[in-house]
Amino acid sequence: EVKDAWTKTFSTIQSVMEPALELASKNDIEDNEAHFKQLVQESWKLVEKDMNAHGVTFFMRIFTTAPDALQLFSFKNVADLETSPELAAHAGAVMRTVGSAVAGLSDMQDLVPVLKSLGGAHAKYGVKPAHFPIVGEALLWTLEKGLGASGAWNPAVKAAWVKTWGMVASVMESSLVHETKNILHPGFEKPEDPKERAQRLPPHSRGLVGEG
Repeated sequence: EVKDAWTKTFSTIQSVMEPALELASKNDIEDNEAHFKQLVQESWKLVEKDMNAHGVTFFMRIFTTAPDALQLFSFKNVADLETSPELAAHAGAVMRTVGSAVAGLSDMQDLVPVLKSLGGAHAKYGVKPAHFPIVGEALLWTLEKGLGASGAWNPAVKAAWVKTWGMVASVMESSLVHETKNILHPGFEKPEDPKERAQRLPPHSRGLVGEG
């Protein structure tokens, strides 16, 4: 009787606690995501004070890490690239795009379609999935270089940016790959493997396609 009483008591406690723990876990996740967004948006405000300069630093890091990437840009043959107005203009435009994405973190439903469109649009320029890690590293390096002296760059801010870039890159890369396939093979569908097709057929029909 005592055992049965404790079993019933435990079951009652469990039925009350489990929903509460699930709700607490969900709230913790939402709180963490809100905190990450806040860290990213607040740190970006410092970048906005001189976006062209930070943008040039960002691109020069890319070209130092991956020299071949320069061939993707119209200013590839410009002399004194780092001080050129062509790079400054492009770098500033890219930084403003990043700024729009940062602001859009407050409304992910609107941001995701924008990122998909942006990722797909880069396919025609020859951008490849392998470029995303290079861009990500350059962005984090630029942020650390630009914000480190002020103390605004710390492990928490870095973690927030790593998480944010991971999300951005994932969405953009998926659309890039899809659009690249459309450019290379418009309307192309990979022929189905005969063995795979045979496995979908009823056993009595497999002999008709040479698979017993």
